[in-house]
Amino acid sequence: MTVLYFTATGNSLFVAKKIGGELLSIPKLVREGRYEIKDDVVGLVCPTYCADVPRMVREYLAKATIEADYTFFIGTYGYMAGAYTDHAAEYLKKAAGHADYVDKIIMVDTALTRFESQKQIDTLPEKHVDQQMERILSNISSRRHSTPKVGAGDKFVDWLYHTAGAPQVAPEKAKSHIVNDQCVHCGTCARVCPADNIIVTKEKVEFLDHCEGCLGCVHNCPKNAIHLKNEKSNARFRNPEVSIRDLVEANN
Repeated sequence: MTVLYFTATGNSLFVAKKIGGELLSIPKLVREGRYEIKDDVVGLVCPTYCADVPRMVREYLAKATIEADYTFFIGTYGYMAGAYTDHAAEYLKKAAGHADYVDKIIMVDTALTRFESQKQIDTLPEKHVDQQMERILSNISSRRHSTPKVGAGDKFVDWLYHTAGAPQVAPEKAKSHIVNDQCVHCGTCARVCPADNIIVTKEKVEFLDHCEGCLGCVHNCPKNAIHLKNEKSNARFRNPEVSIRDLVEANN
């Protein structure tokens, strides 16, 4: 089994590790120009961004050729997933010809401009992640074929996001990030960035114009030196089962 993943704060990497198999980082595959994947089982794991799949994942699947007897797509989200599962199935079908099992798992939402991170972290026990993972692992193991039905409420949320163009992250988004004087120019932000969008020198931190909007740089800064203009709080989150070293290995 081969599992492709995209991660910024560790939730999707946590899920991918739980599923097992050979784990392949999508940012690394993009850099290597590797778009042909073949195995008996091939799956994808990534977060939901504005009820859709991250731009890099969408673009990767548009170019990829996946050969597998069984395919799956798991999305991590924190509040409303919209029609994410329908979108994920569509992208996977284009790459593999079929999307056998698509599902989602609710975890901590890392959108700092919409949620207070600590409140999200405090609700984690109520989300019963272990039980959700048991269901997903059982379904993959039994080769279940299913895609959750998207209800009217999720379709409305999806319509709102897509009408506003939210899934298409503005390439220059990171340029609005604020770096305060706590920054020690350690370079962690650049090393965890899946898009190679950050350059760190002794004098400054420079954000380029191809941001994925993942907020990995913000949440993983060891000095909490990177902020968003309209963030709800300065609390930060990284999945407790994933280290910064894991994220650097995944994205650098």
